[in-house]
Amino acid sequence: MGKDQLIFNNPINFGVIDLSTSQVNKDLPFTSVAGVFIGAPKVDIYDGEIVIKTYLLGSGLALTGTNTIGNSKTLTVTFQGTDFSTKKNKTLIGKCTFFVAGDIEVVFNLKIV
Repeated sequence: MGKDQLIFNNPINFGVIDLSTSQVNKDLPFTSVAGVFIGAPKVDIYDGEIVIKTYLLGSGLALTGTNTIGNSKTLTVTFQGTDFSTKKNKTLIGKCTFFVAGDIEVVFNLKIV
């Protein structure tokens, strides 16, 4: 299975991503050729079961490329370490909705160091 083919009932787990509270503009890009990103993609950051930060297009999420099937496009989430300064030494959870509204298709751990 190619990296574009996500199984929506079994989200792809990107593992752990470290973020220092002093980091500025740490980008996490997601590139697709086969899929089309929905009009309102989002990345929610959870501390336990509570959403503490949501990234939307124009607010931490940016889309580049032509968002049609067969064309390469990249959705990039940009983290600011200062957004998580009160969460130092914690591991948060990122849940991404990119292709189907309401589905969680990609998850990752965000370790604040």
